[in-house]
Amino acid sequence: MLNEFIEKVIVHEGEGRGNDRRQRIDIYLNFIGAFEVPAHIVTPAEVEEQRRQQEEQAAKEARSKELEKARYEKRKAEKRAFTARKKAGLLTPEEQEAEEKRLAHNREWQKEWREKRKATEPPKPPKKKSLKELMEIEKTGAELTPEETERLAEHRRKKAAQHKAWREKQKAGQPKTRTLKELAAAQKEGEALTPEESERLEAHRSRKKIAREKLVRQAETDPEAAAELAKQRAYSSEATKKSRQKMYEEAATGNPEAVERYENYLAARREAYHRKKQEAERTA
Repeated sequence: MLNEFIEKVIVHEGEGRGNDRRQRIDIYLNFIGAFEVPAHIVTPAEVEEQRRQQEEQAAKEARSKELEKARYEKRKAEKRAFTARKKAGLLTPEEQEAEEKRLAHNREWQKEWREKRKATEPPKPPKKKSLKELMEIEKTGAELTPEETERLAEHRRKKAAQHKAWREKQKAGQPKTRTLKELAAAQKEGEALTPEESERLEAHRSRKKIAREKLVRQAETDPEAAAELAKQRAYSSEATKKSRQKMYEEAATGNPEAVERYENYLAARREAYHRKKQEAERTA
C-alpha cells in the first residue's frame, strides 16, 4: 500500500567519507510531488547521533586540553631547569651562544615593536618644566613664557593662602599675646600683669636701658654714635612735647580722666622740683 503512494525515488551521488559521508534522497509521492521532511522534526536516531557527536567532541577537547597542559608543564620544567643551570654557569658554549642569540633577537623585536607603536601614536606634547625649574630660571634673570609665569604666580598664591590659613589656625589655638605697648599701658593704669607678661616687659626695658647706656658710652668717642644719640634725644623731646600738648588739650575739654591725669602730672613736677631743691641745699 505504501508503494502505491510513491511515484519515484531519486538517489543522488554520495559526498564525503566515513562518519561525514552524506547522500541525498528525493522521494516523489503521487498527487503532491517531492516530499521534504520538515526541518523542525528531529527523529530519535538524529537525537542519538547528535548526543554521540557531542560526547565525542567533548572527549576530544578534554584530551586536547590534557595534552596541552602536559606539554606546558614539560616546557615549564625544562625552562626552570635551564634557568637554574644558567644561573649556576653550567651552560655549554653552544647553549650559551644560542641563549645570547635568542636574547638579542628578543631585544631587536621589542625595539621594532616599540618603534612601530610610537609611529602610530600621536606626538606627545612637550614636557612641562617643574615649578622648581621655573624658580631657578627666574633667579637667573631669563624670561619665562606667559603660561609659565601664570603657573608660577598661581603656585605662589596657593602657597600664600595655605600659609595664611595655617597661621590663623595657629593663632586660633593659642591665647592672644599682648604687645609690649599694651603691657606698658596696662601696667600704667594699675592692671595686674601675669608673671610671664611682667618678665617680658622688664626684659624689654632692661634691653632698652642697656642699649641706651652703650650708645651714651660710644657717643663720647664715636661721632656716628653721638649723632644717633642726638637724634634719639630730639625724637624723645618732640614726642614728650606732643604728649604734653595732647594732655593739655584733653584737660581743657573738661574730661575728668584727662583733668586727673594733668593734675597728677603737675603734682609729680612739683614734687620733683622740691626734691631737687632740697638736694641742692644739702650739698651747699
